[in-house]
Amino acid sequence: MTDNVLVPLPNFTLPCDLPWRVKLIDAIEGHLRKLRARGRFLPPRFSGYYFRGEEPVGVTGSWTVTLDPEPLLNELPCAVERVTFGQFAIASRSGEEPEFLLIHDRRDGSCWLWRFAYGLRFVSAVDPLFATDEEGEA
Repeated sequence: MTDNVLVPLPNFTLPCDLPWRVKLIDAIEGHLRKLRARGRFLPPRFSGYYFRGEEPVGVTGSWTVTLDPEPLLNELPCAVERVTFGQFAIASRSGEEPEFLLIHDRRDGSCWLWRFAYGLRFVSAVDPLFATDEEGEA
């Protein structure tokens, strides 16, 4: 059995502006201001959400930030469990990583679940990576 599990959620969508509604973008820009960085953060297309215990966490690009418990965020773990009939969860009971990461596409609001480590790599990717064979061909 493979660890790389991707679970489509065809009837589960979230608002396209979710990263702004749950203040993921504000949190990242706040960190950038503390670092005295110039400019604004340009969010990538995909972001990920999970819970460490009761603590919501957002991931996008190279940023992982703890989020304030916004009402929309607080509903996500129960909504995911409800739509998957309790098979999958994005929250851990302790401070550990959960089994799955909720991936959100801000282009159309679609969502899916990806095994945590693989989903984290996906939403954290900045540039596409290509596998090469032994001869260096892509």
